[in-house]
Amino acid sequence: MSPGKRAALILLVACITGLIALWLIPDGDRRPNTPAPTPQAAPGKSPGAAAPDPAGPAPAGGRERREKTVAILIDDIGYDPEALRRLLAIEAPLAFSVLPHTPHARSSAEAVHRARREVLLHLPMEPHGWPERDPGRGAIFASMTEREIRRTLLDDLESVPHARGVNNHMGSKLMEERDPIRTVFRVLQEKGLFFVDSLTTEASVGPALAAECSIRFARRDLFIDDAVDRSRAAIRLEQLLDDRETWSELLLIGHPYPETVSALEEAIPRFRAAGIRVVPLSARVDGMQGRRDAKPQRTTNRNRTP
Repeated sequence: MSPGKRAALILLVACITGLIALWLIPDGDRRPNTPAPTPQAAPGKSPGAAAPDPAGPAPAGGRERREKTVAILIDDIGYDPEALRRLLAIEAPLAFSVLPHTPHARSSAEAVHRARREVLLHLPMEPHGWPERDPGRGAIFASMTEREIRRTLLDDLESVPHARGVNNHMGSKLMEERDPIRTVFRVLQEKGLFFVDSLTTEASVGPALAAECSIRFARRDLFIDDAVDRSRAAIRLEQLLDDRETWSELLLIGHPYPETVSALEEAIPRFRAAGIRVVPLSARVDGMQGRRDAKPQRTTNRNRTP
């Protein structure tokens, strides 16, 4: 066969084969230029579940935030019934520390108890600078015998009914003396009372002896007012609101100055609106460590000349 005939025969066979293939293979469901269908998600899963996002840190808004709480103790109760009435009208569980043997000690303690607020004995203690700085009647002095301390403390407690705890009035000297404070704490242990250290000295033996005597103990973090500049209460409470992201729990002590009462009446609703909860003092006592930057402070009784 000549080369020309051979080429023509090959071309004929190829054409026939192509026609047979087109006849045997149907179009099917796909048509030219039609994209492949998107894979379906498994039953019960959202489309996004098939391709989860890469792992990463939780958003800041989802992190757990520790609750902000404050306990507020008002000292020097027993002289001013009108200030106490205003303070008891504040819708918050303030605690009140009553000076023994003052003109309204017993009636004030009874009023606080009826209002279902916590009563403390504001125990006068010897300060540095005595006798120029007078802690008042019912004070404990470093020179007292153990029997004298016990008798004085029990007499003070009798003057202030319903007391659930004790905190020191003045006491910058006595709170540095181990033997007298040990005696005080043993009486508190017998009576089931807690102690709040007003922290009037940086050398306080309170924390160590509280553990030794197995009594419930806490110390204040901040005095919110000042006997000399009474406008400080509003300023300090405002600062606590502004700085609320820097702390989680505080024990505050104030006094029944008219300026302090007004500052608390205004600030406590704002605390609540800002998510800061005022809690009973006793709820702050167990296990409370206090702020490391709390400083000793010598306060004076607002009713006496220091």
